[in-house]
Amino acid sequence: MGEINSAENSIRDCVVDGNILPLTSTCNTRCVFCSHRFNPPEVRVYRIPPRTLASIKNALPFIDPARPIVIGESVTRIIEGEPFTHPEIAGILRLLRSAFPRTPVRLTTNGILLDEDMAHLLRRLGNITINLSLNCMGELNRNFLLGDNQAGAAVNSVRLLKKYGIPFHGSVVAMPHLTGWDDLENTIRYLSWHEAETLRVFEPGFSRFAPPELQFSRTLRAELESFISRLRRIINIPIISEPPFIGSLEAEVAGVIAGSPAARTGLKPGDVIMEVNGSGVNSRVQAFGRILKAANPEVAVKRGSEPPIAFCIRKDRGERSGLVMHYDLDPGLIDDMARVARRRSARTVLLLTSQLAAPVLRQGLERFWKEGADVETLEVENHFFGGSIRAAGLLTVGDMGDCLRKHLAASTTGKPDLVLLPGLAFDRTGSDLTATPYTRLEEEFGIPMEAI
Repeated sequence: MGEINSAENSIRDCVVDGNILPLTSTCNTRCVFCSHRFNPPEVRVYRIPPRTLASIKNALPFIDPARPIVIGESVTRIIEGEPFTHPEIAGILRLLRSAFPRTPVRLTTNGILLDEDMAHLLRRLGNITINLSLNCMGELNRNFLLGDNQAGAAVNSVRLLKKYGIPFHGSVVAMPHLTGWDDLENTIRYLSWHEAETLRVFEPGFSRFAPPELQFSRTLRAELESFISRLRRIINIPIISEPPFIGSLEAEVAGVIAGSPAARTGLKPGDVIMEVNGSGVNSRVQAFGRILKAANPEVAVKRGSEPPIAFCIRKDRGERSGLVMHYDLDPGLIDDMARVARRRSARTVLLLTSQLAAPVLRQGLERFWKEGADVETLEVENHFFGGSIRAAGLLTVGDMGDCLRKHLAASTTGKPDLVLLPGLAFDRTGSDLTATPYTRLEEEFGIPMEAI
């Protein structure tokens, strides 16, 4: 009963926190890179059977019609399956459109079950965007990498999306060490030819439980960066790397969606946004957010060595501009940290963060931290998952405890007044992926802590 209640609570949290509507954990592929295949046994994630229409109806009051409804995105503790395996997916989509006539729906799928009838329904319902996880194209590679013996169906789904005018974004998990660079490039080109709005290329990850054949050299990230840089010069649609290759907080435009307000304005990849409506911007996240919220925003842009250029992006308030930018840092996070330090009267602050986020956070603190308190940033290694895992959301209380013990043992200045923890690692109860609360760290070390 406890597991059932925990799963139900997680489903509710998905809807309330992220406007994410879990449907099923059933999947029709066996991806070798699936994050759930090689998890440590202590990870608390939940599998759910296909949910009934009645349970979906019960979730509707918790959905925010002002935000897109997200289906199939695996970013929660519910193991997300393939939405189109749900026997009542058509009825669910009709229900959502009836209840929320103008709310966008974003649905992630592998495309295998996206046939002519479903494409026709998606077009008729309208305002549905597909995130298509194609990953690779070749029949042998799809069978090996995804366990897919219907390669033609997934590949044909791309044609159907173009045929029916359904907006979609393509994505691939880059596994060139297994499938070769040619297959990766052919897949990206194919998605581009069929007018995907953007393409996301994910750097793969593996835990310490992954077999040797799925592991890869640490040079893969640099090789991917070079590969994507070359493709950006010959493919016209935005290609986004996940995690991004960014060296500064300059608000650089990674790409511009064809036919969008930004494209009609004349903005180009490589432009650096300096101001929005006369106010300077300090990061990509800040620039993107200001432009999204504004009607007809005026932007000042640096383009190469030219003097700043002024543009007016003709769009409504809240309408997408079509600018594509990597996620770096919201300066508001630094403000939140400062408020916590003031409230706690902390003079020394220790910020625990992931190996991926640390460089950007250090830049942000250097530029935006105005408090009198001293802040030290400490990178936490992920021993729990191990392997190549470096993301903040996959850190555990155990990882943070190991890091703190090592740091304090070597410190000559004693304990800090406050420790800030990465909020992505915890649910709304303050517990990590193993259901361990971070209050355990406060008890062990006797230091006030907050997740932020």
